[in-house]
Amino acid sequence: MSKRRKTKKEIKQDQELYMYVFAVILIAISIIAYSRQGVLGIFLSNLAGFLFGKFAVVVLGVFVLLSVLILINKKKQFISRRTIVAIILLLFALFLYSALDSITVETGKEILDAFLENTPKYFEEEITVPTYGGLIGAVLLSISTILVAKTGTYVVLVALVIIAALLLISLDSFKQAKESLKKFFTLPEKLMNMGVDEDQNEYEYYEDDYYDDHLEEPVIQQKYAGALDYETPSESSGKSIFMTLDPEPIAQKDNEVINNVEIISDTTVVETSSSITESSVYRLPGINLLDPIGGRTRSSVNQTSAREKSTKLLEILSNFGIEAELIATHIGPSVTKFEIKPDSNVKVNKILSIQDNIKMELAARDIRIEAPIPGKNAVGIEIPNVESTPVKMKEIITKIPNDKKNKPLMLVLGKDLLGRPVFCQLDKMPHILIAGATGSGKSVCMNSIITTLLLRTTPDEVKLLLIDPKKVEFTQYANIPHLIGPVISDSNQASNALKVIVSIMEERYEIFSATQVRNIQTYNEKVQQYPEDQTLKHMPYIVVIIDELADLMAVAGKEVELSIQRITQLARAAGIHLIVATQRPSTDVITGIIKANIPSRIAFAVSSGIDSRTILDHTGAERLLGYGDMLYLPIGEPSAIRLQGVYVTDEEVVRIAEYCSSQRKPMYDDAFIRLEGVEGNEGTAVITAIEDPLFQEVKDYVIDVQKASTSLLQRRFGIGYNRAARMIDLLEDMGVIGPVQGSKPRDVYIKKEDNE
Repeated sequence: MSKRRKTKKEIKQDQELYMYVFAVILIAISIIAYSRQGVLGIFLSNLAGFLFGKFAVVVLGVFVLLSVLILINKKKQFISRRTIVAIILLLFALFLYSALDSITVETGKEILDAFLENTPKYFEEEITVPTYGGLIGAVLLSISTILVAKTGTYVVLVALVIIAALLLISLDSFKQAKESLKKFFTLPEKLMNMGVDEDQNEYEYYEDDYYDDHLEEPVIQQKYAGALDYETPSESSGKSIFMTLDPEPIAQKDNEVINNVEIISDTTVVETSSSITESSVYRLPGINLLDPIGGRTRSSVNQTSAREKSTKLLEILSNFGIEAELIATHIGPSVTKFEIKPDSNVKVNKILSIQDNIKMELAARDIRIEAPIPGKNAVGIEIPNVESTPVKMKEIITKIPNDKKNKPLMLVLGKDLLGRPVFCQLDKMPHILIAGATGSGKSVCMNSIITTLLLRTTPDEVKLLLIDPKKVEFTQYANIPHLIGPVISDSNQASNALKVIVSIMEERYEIFSATQVRNIQTYNEKVQQYPEDQTLKHMPYIVVIIDELADLMAVAGKEVELSIQRITQLARAAGIHLIVATQRPSTDVITGIIKANIPSRIAFAVSSGIDSRTILDHTGAERLLGYGDMLYLPIGEPSAIRLQGVYVTDEEVVRIAEYCSSQRKPMYDDAFIRLEGVEGNEGTAVITAIEDPLFQEVKDYVIDVQKASTSLLQRRFGIGYNRAARMIDLLEDMGVIGPVQGSKPRDVYIKKEDNE
């Protein structure tokens, strides 16, 4: 009889047990050696002195510390590889420094021979000769003196210490210190030039680690045994689904790899023609702001239930005269999918006709049958799990494919029924329609999309326009620096804002035509190639997110539909993308024109098959469970994919939004401060001048330099004429500055010391 192979869970448990046993043994050996108890203790102490010299106690202490960390920390990778290398280099420096005290000859070989001649004396009960740097120190010193002589050894010693310090201390600390020194030494110059207008700001951006040095949860290398073919689409295919493998962890990557996981790379901080970027460095939020992943993503209860239901399912089919075999079982976060292969003489419609009978026999809340599964000669029967496992943002965002980490519009969606992360690349979609009933998870999905953009992009890469007719969904994002305009909650203003987006799109196409490029990627590459050309300004992507389309259609249906049609038809090359959500998926909201121009859809649970057909052109969404259970139909895919959406808590959203807001203030495009020039919107202001986020800074600046003019504000803050003129008028009304005096400058009534 063949011996049963251990499961991956049992192998992992054995590995953890061996690790704990090793840690306990190492602690015991270190304590016995340090205390020199008995013959064994004396031998171990002498052996440590022979190997490590007079710093043997330090090495034993390091052993004890590492062993304690192993015992108290459940994660294998409790310390980064970079830190381990730094500790080893420091120990080598100690051994080498100690060995330098014992050098009496110049050649390296004689140094090692002289040490080895006294080997027996090192193992006597009482050591009678000094150990200096031990055997390791003697070997290092002999090699070093052969290569670089004694004088060069001192240089090597200093280099080891400096390298270890650089590895131990975060690179950010050096950069912050450098910035502080730069500001300190340039302070006299700034004081001398106070009041002088600056036409150009210098921008700086950190391109180092995206994540914090030590993550709470390590990246897991995954492998799925026995998975059916599920190929990842290539870059040229135009499809926007990117899968990793099934989450059965078999090994963990070291933290050094994690620390180098950069969601963005080769990033250039940009300046737009209508907004300015503060000279302070913008740092992306770390994933430590997200909630920890928690326990395992697999439930033993679900596995037991899946085995029972698979047997029961075959019995039910057999009772109705359908002979079939089970070929695969996939346990997802909230649903288990059984792949059934019926006999060739069985009609697929016969399985669909007994869907309610299967639901009753299995006592399931609801089931969904995919007959057949595209690309397979099998039928998929999806049954809810006993226990539902939430999909955490922290778990998914660390698994973005390596070749997609530098894509700013890569969004995380959730996990499929195989437990594999699913991502979408918005610039390939290029627009998304999201629909679902109240409470189905639509708002959480919108939050996860915005949170992904905040975690992965700077305000100079991606700009957001948030339209929230319900007035409560996007309040937490009111002060994030990625906003191109204020969060819009009025339906009429939203309609006009979409017209502004259309005008921005047309303006960008005119720039493309003048510079002889076809799209935003080519244009930005040209900007990087010719940095000396002041007429070329880097263009950020613009993502327009509408939380409730039904309200907009009710107020200005034709205008909104026309704007959406123009944006969806033409804006892809201009880097403008639209995400539209609604909880009323009816034909008067999701019209034929909107559906035709937004081919990528996400459907959450709806009340009827008619609503499902309105979103996806087929039924199925009415069978979803809610709470993030979705059907994802990307452009180019023949059928929808069932996912469990990423769950982002309100606390996570607030933490990330507050972190981003603390980095910079939102710098609105002038066109969204006052929607001027928009047909049918003369005189309508989104916000007044006093509500402008830049007004207080402008006021302080005017009082500080004791002069004010429209052109001064335009040059200093990089804003348009209309916006600067409104602020000047408001400052005059408030009594801060005086009226126009012909060619003379305006008087500033409030002095600097009074303002302070």
